Amino acid sequence: MDNPGYVIDCEREFAIVGGGPMVKTMEKPLPHSFEEAITLTGVGRFHYKLLLICGLVFMGVMVEIMGVSLIMNQMKCDLQPTLDQQGILASAGFLGVVLSSHAMGFLADTWGRVTTLRYALSLASICSIVSAFSVNIWMLIVFRFLTGFFISGGQACVFSLCGEFHGNGSRVRHVTLLSGFLCLAMVFAPAMAIGILPLRIETIILGMRFSSWRVLLLANVSVSLLALVGISTLPETPKYLLVQGRGDESMEILRTIFSTNSGRDRSEYPVREVALESGGASLTDVHGVLDAVRLVWHQTVPLFYRSRLRHTLNICTIQFLIYFLAQGIFMWFPTILDELGTRNGEDTLLCGVLQGFDVDANSANADLGCSVEVDTSTYQVMIIIGSSFVAIYLFFAYVIDYTGKKNLLMAWMSLTLICLVGLHYVEQFALVVIALTVVMAIGNCGGLVSTIAMEFYPTHINAMGMCFIMMVGRLGAVVGSNLLGRLLFASCENVFWAMLGLVALLCVLGYFLPEKETASKAKARAKEEMAKDAA
Repeated sequence: MDNPGYVIDCEREFAIVGGGPMVKTMEKPLPHSFEEAITLTGVGRFHYKLLLICGLVFMGVMVEIMGVSLIMNQMKCDLQPTLDQQGILASAGFLGVVLSSHAMGFLADTWGRVTTLRYALSLASICSIVSAFSVNIWMLIVFRFLTGFFISGGQACVFSLCGEFHGNGSRVRHVTLLSGFLCLAMVFAPAMAIGILPLRIETIILGMRFSSWRVLLLANVSVSLLALVGISTLPETPKYLLVQGRGDESMEILRTIFSTNSGRDRSEYPVREVALESGGASLTDVHGVLDAVRLVWHQTVPLFYRSRLRHTLNICTIQFLIYFLAQGIFMWFPTILDELGTRNGEDTLLCGVLQGFDVDANSANADLGCSVEVDTSTYQVMIIIGSSFVAIYLFFAYVIDYTGKKNLLMAWMSLTLICLVGLHYVEQFALVVIALTVVMAIGNCGGLVSTIAMEFYPTHINAMGMCFIMMVGRLGAVVGSNLLGRLLFASCENVFWAMLGLVALLCVLGYFLPEKETASKAKARAKEEMAKDAA
């Protein structure tokens, strides 16, 4: 009787007459709600395959965006960029993501999650491959921008795609696990760099020296191509089809999921009809430019309805600040480690080390010449950090049903506060590195906030809402990577206290986030109600 599918089916097929025994009803059963229908498919092979494919999509986004930062030193020898051009190149992918996120959300809500992802990954892969054959720095900048522009569809559409194949009992855990693939990218990309960049490649292709950094760019595309193959095997989400009024197609997909998970025949799926949901928009409604603009407007405005405005602004503020802090420290973490390393293990306060560092002079010296020698120590540190972040996400995934998303979010914020305070007083090298890593790990909370947002926005504007808040988050990452590090080196003490204030603000804002009831609480409440009914 603990099987939710059995309980739901019995409640609909039988009626309790006068408090006595259950009697089978002769009337046509009412349509199941979508939540009941998706719960009855169970969780099994289909969902594990879905998690892997969505994870590869999400991983591909991060690999493409961060891959450019790994080739900077080797790329200088061939394309000879100026310092300003290097800065533009480093931000090109992020800028592409920010500018296209709104459009990708609109397409996902009107064209379909799977269709949008297929085209987005295809175009992003083509642009990334072309960028590896760049003959000058501006060609590389343009095609890395276009790669980011198209790959942005993968960063938010996958949340809607993954979440809409799950019921309340499994959705949160799987979406949290999905966020962990972002950290796997932080392991994969540096590992590929360690294996490829030290290679001496002197091959001439199309009149250009095909150096190892070009091979690395091509190797990074492999993740997106694997994701594209996987996406091609997935159906559209049944919830999206239901909102579009395509109930029969939705039922066929639900039967397929049931059969794949249980190994039973499709005809044994106990649901015969699912109640239609309304509110979906479609590109078939577009017959001109004005129709397109009107449809984009109608998909965007609901995010800011009075009933959602406060939560939308709150979620966007939290995402901006989380990625501002996390990316701002991550961007300068190797430099901070190098500066700490120059003290030869002496116990020194972090701010005492950073305030003696001249960022502009160091950047200018690095720009004087190129070197084919590859220092893999920084990449090794990135792999260690990425591995620790993966472990944190696994921890999140298996406690989130018991603690709740908001409680887990605020608990990690509190730990971040403790580490920020400790960095003012701790002098041991190992403890400083651990504390900084925990502060950087605040970026993992972005996945928790995304999970909350995915549950908050209804299906017909879900992808638009997710893309919008991820766009704001990436904007925070761009601002943080360009601003926070320089401020740390210029006025470390004041900046750390300001960061402490921002994290405290995040704790307060996190308290007001919307949250559905956790699966464990819902199950306990259901048992209590059944016990009362039985009594």
